[in-house]
Amino acid sequence: MSISYNPKTTALLVIDMQVYFHNSSTKIIKNVQSLVKRCHEKDIPIFWTQHGHRNIEFDGGALTRWWETGIKWGSKDWEILPELKPYVSRSPAAINILDFIITSKTRYDAFYKTELNSLLTSLGIETLIISGVLTNLCCETTARSGFNQDYNIIFLDDATAAEDEEMHKASILNLGYGFAKISTVKEVIDWL
Repeated sequence: MSISYNPKTTALLVIDMQVYFHNSSTKIIKNVQSLVKRCHEKDIPIFWTQHGHRNIEFDGGALTRWWETGIKWGSKDWEILPELKPYVSRSPAAINILDFIITSKTRYDAFYKTELNSLLTSLGIETLIISGVLTNLCCETTARSGFNQDYNIIFLDDATAAEDEEMHKASILNLGYGFAKISTVKEVIDWL
């Protein structure tokens, strides 16, 4: 697949690669690690989301009613997988590495009541590369929302995962039809 977007106005979203979703994310960890490394090399901003609820009664909504549970903000399950820790430094020498952590995510959509869109806009981002879990819930919902906000969407078939391969493939099929360019990590790394 040929990607015609400008890499200089691109950001990577790493959605909910948290301890809670470890079982679903194990098969894509290496691919996400490779992509994160390449983005750091090319000064591509990375946005990490952490889904969690400070008070399920207050911020859980329909999502926690549906699942009858939620990830407690600040808990072990809420933490980003240790294999994928975002780069955080207070050193001026690391000024070119742009890792942002969005900890206000309480719905499938990473844009919903978070600072994600304002940060992307402030950086002049036009294209989003979407990776993470779960393909058919948070990743797909965020891709559709981003598309509706006029971002170009690149959705990674081999760096997103669902609990079930059939659900993953269904999302890929639907997104590729009208919302996103479906790509692989290798294609994106070569493009960047």
